[in-house]
Amino acid sequence: MTGISRAHAGRASWIVFAALACGGRAPNPDKPGVGPNAVRIIPSARAIVLETAGPPIVDTSVTFTTGEPRTIVLRHGPPENIVFAQIDFPPTTFGDSGRQVKVDVAPRPGIYGLDIRISLPLTGPASLTFKYGRYFLAPARARTVYGNDVQFERMLAIGQILPDSQFALLPSTRPASDNLRASITAGGTYLAAAAQ
Repeated sequence: MTGISRAHAGRASWIVFAALACGGRAPNPDKPGVGPNAVRIIPSARAIVLETAGPPIVDTSVTFTTGEPRTIVLRHGPPENIVFAQIDFPPTTFGDSGRQVKVDVAPRPGIYGLDIRISLPLTGPASLTFKYGRYFLAPARARTVYGNDVQFERMLAIGQILPDSQFALLPSTRPASDNLRASITAGGTYLAAAAQ
């Protein structure tokens, strides 16, 4: 899988497994275990990652005080400086307030992917949004599997790399055209991808 390194897999988020066990909207009876609120675990080799043709995005590190909302915005480089991704931390993300938290974000070259490290555990969800309107680049494999870019784009979700060569496709929404959002509950490696 393009851009995935086993060394960066890190630990699995407890929420992935909790989400598998928790209720929610009923799954599609034609596809057991699949529904709008279901986490779908697939082998990493079956994930087709969305590529980017845009200028590189630089790593960033942000330290802030818990208890207040915080947004981290990552942009493609000059000349356009178009937004690549956004991470939103609501006031309740870390439970209490007044502590310092450090968030390190490293974009993965050539793909819509981020390595996120957070110095404190999350007690509530944050959200990650990839914005791909300008630099969407479907890999050749996606066109082979889905037939065209539109079908590939419709199947995209934000996923998290798990240990043992597994990939968790998270419940994802589209808050705007060419935007893909999912809740995250821990640091880790997150990619915009579709299942083969």
